Amino acid sequence: FYLKQGLKLDYYLPLVGGMLLGKQHQAKYGDVNYWTKSLIRENPKKRVLMSTSFGNVSLLLLEHNLVEEFYKNTNMYEKDRFVMYNFLRAFGNGILFMEGDRWKLHRRILSDAINFENLKKMTPIVMEAIKEHFDEMTQQKRLNKVGIMNEFQKITGDIVLKAFFGSTFSKEIFYGKPLTIFLANYFEDVTTQPLRNPLTFLIGPQIIDYNLTANDRRVNGQTKALKDLARKTIEKRRKEAEGAYSKGEDRKDLLDFILNYNAKNKDDPLSDEEIIDTFITVFLAGMDTTSHLLGLAVYYLWKYPEMELTMIISS
Repeated sequence: FYLKQGLKLDYYLPLVGGMLLGKQHQAKYGDVNYWTKSLIRENPKKRVLMSTSFGNVSLLLLEHNLVEEFYKNTNMYEKDRFVMYNFLRAFGNGILFMEGDRWKLHRRILSDAINFENLKKMTPIVMEAIKEHFDEMTQQKRLNKVGIMNEFQKITGDIVLKAFFGSTFSKEIFYGKPLTIFLANYFEDVTTQPLRNPLTFLIGPQIIDYNLTANDRRVNGQTKALKDLARKTIEKRRKEAEGAYSKGEDRKDLLDFILNYNAKNKDDPLSDEEIIDTFITVFLAGMDTTSHLLGLAVYYLWKYPEMELTMIISS
């Protein structure tokens, strides 16, 4: 299909293919996707990136027509087991990897929870997170030199934590760091973990389960500790809320909404593993994309001050 459209391999290497390139660029540039981004910058009209991966062709679809074709013919494709394996271990029970009726259930619950009216109710949570963060920056005298992307990651991450688990959970110190900072770093660790173990290129990604390297023991231990913390929080909230949902009391956050659903649908509830992996999915999706969007918005307003003035006047 792709060759008939005049597309060709961008990178070829027997066996490991582009995975080796990703490992090299992670070590050199600190970015496993450096090669991908460079090719797109050099050729903005590029439709698809093609490389090899363990003897198979690996595709990164860039053009919306090709993405549409993929979703119409998913039976013709196979998910990259190397890339997907660690994500499935970390949050494979969330909506991102669900299929069929289970995916529909997750989508329905999240759609009901994250609608316009419920988002409006979260406005105080957003304002609280922003105020706390700026108060902290003021006390630490960090307002004169701001790493804007990092600061937005902290704010958006804190908002997602509070919106899902409540204010108490967001104040947790985990592995010596605020939970928001830990989670941001954790996603990078999960993404690059297979690349840091040379045996994955010879045996496959499942080798990381055996804790043979210090990095695998560290990341696997963090995954277990994170899920244990979330599981204890869910159980504690479940006990605290017994009877509250049947009385129609207001739901304070997304976890309340899910537990309320479970209380009313005992024949088909979300399991604790599904709740935990949904939280990790929502955190990663909400924190990273939103912080980058806000960071780029601030950058371009700084670069084009006349647009900033237009926004101020129109508001």
